[in-house]
Amino acid sequence: MSDAGNCVTKTVDLRLTFLGGVGEIGMNCMAIEGPEGIVVVDCGVMFPSNRFMGPDLILPDLEWFRAHRSELAAVIITHGHEDHIGAVPLALMGSSVPIYAPRFAGTLMREKALEYPGASAQKIRTIGPGQTLTLAGMDFEFFRVTHSIPDALGFALRTAAGWIVHTGDFRIDHHPTMGDSMDVGRLKSLGEEGVLLAMSDSTNVERPGRTVSESVVADGIQEVVENHPGRVLVSMFSSNIERVANLARIARKTRRKLGMLGRSLGMYTRVALESGFPPCDPNLLVDPGYADKLPGRDTLLLVAGSQGEPRAAMTRIANGDHPDLSVKEGDLVIYSARIIPGNEREILRVFNQLERRGATVVHEGHARVHTSGHAYRDELSDVLTWLRPQFFIPVHGEYRYLKAHARLAEEVTQTRAVVADAGDVVRVTERDVRVVDHLDLEPFFVEATVVGTADDLKLKERRRLFFNGLAVVTVRLAKGKKSVVSMKPSVTLHGVPDPDNTLLVDIEEALTHLLRADRATLEREELQEEIQVCVRRIVRRRQERKPQVQTIFVM
Repeated sequence: MSDAGNCVTKTVDLRLTFLGGVGEIGMNCMAIEGPEGIVVVDCGVMFPSNRFMGPDLILPDLEWFRAHRSELAAVIITHGHEDHIGAVPLALMGSSVPIYAPRFAGTLMREKALEYPGASAQKIRTIGPGQTLTLAGMDFEFFRVTHSIPDALGFALRTAAGWIVHTGDFRIDHHPTMGDSMDVGRLKSLGEEGVLLAMSDSTNVERPGRTVSESVVADGIQEVVENHPGRVLVSMFSSNIERVANLARIARKTRRKLGMLGRSLGMYTRVALESGFPPCDPNLLVDPGYADKLPGRDTLLLVAGSQGEPRAAMTRIANGDHPDLSVKEGDLVIYSARIIPGNEREILRVFNQLERRGATVVHEGHARVHTSGHAYRDELSDVLTWLRPQFFIPVHGEYRYLKAHARLAEEVTQTRAVVADAGDVVRVTERDVRVVDHLDLEPFFVEATVVGTADDLKLKERRRLFFNGLAVVTVRLAKGKKSVVSMKPSVTLHGVPDPDNTLLVDIEEALTHLLRADRATLEREELQEEIQVCVRRIVRRRQERKPQVQTIFVM
């Protein structure tokens, strides 16, 4: 560590490689190439949409990390959300590169490293607001931001031509109920000193106005809880420790016993206690096994699984197969979370199941029971006004969000905005910021214990099988010869609808004609191709689908 004034790059010539987090929600990861090596900022995962069959997580291109391992000087983590830290154990497996993270994120990473043999040896060092570091010949200063997880940071990189500022994920909450508010004063002073380039969170740029304070949400939830005579369940993001702390206070004020259901809630609460952000006294929590036995009026239960995850506690409760809790007539479920785009169908299905079982669901459309961790449009305008950067790169958002944020920056400060996509390499000099190269990145996927590319996990093939099905054709050959003996091949259809068996009959008749005696001299590969074309033609004509075709030759 050093004073940020002692090591200033005399000429600005940096390269920013966006390995994720632009043009998409999640998988935030950026590499800064300086005079003495590369510093990676965040290394997160993305949760797959329905177009991917099977994987649990999507990671940045691990081959990039392998190819640049000797150049990596450090990794900086801005906060502890999975889309910022989730890929660290696999991206840096076996590496001794130091990781700098705020206390909460560092404790969380040590906890999660236990799931990956070999990752526990990674060096995690604590950083905090106001601290400075010299890494790869570059001077970094960290400042406090408010977000929906404790201990979040932004940073400023000092150059001879002005500061490069990265806000990280943030919202502006002047009255937080846990920790201090965002360091607005430092952002304003950075603007006074001169900002060459700013990068800022674009997640909510399309939402007008401002986020409400967590204290307002606490008051809103308390009002709902006080007015309900029965049991209350709250579904929320497990990482929102400030919300957990407020719900614990609400439980005390309304004389209700507090319980938690879900492994992730227990893990994040334990990490919060270990890292100095205690949300509640764990000794006062109700054992989940007794949750169903307590009088409804006396209970407030926090439940993990706000996004409709199949095996999460709230989904299992809605389905009626949770071992410790069943929904009863008169229960109130407060949905204190955002519906993440792509999860709408699963979440609404959970809502419907809860209502079927007698519960009433309340969400932010009914009452002030949630606030976002990401700044709305007016807050983003404030940050741009304070920083007044010469250049601006919007980050952390889908492509349309980046374009909207770029337009906002040009309107508010007349700065020149550069929109980067995943794989883009941006060169930063004292006179210009522009995209100079593009890398063809290949994401990696995690499915149970398997880690690999889309080809490694056969994702395209599995998707085709899911939508198109499989036809298995068995053809008998004469012993020791290539010639076809059976004029009527055996056909089995998997995942191809054929309720009246007529499709199967048509295929077998067509193949019987195809495999006539004068075809016996064909090579096996040619015969396979003709069988595939024949089967696909028939199915496509009947059902507009092209199944995979597997031909088995037997003697």
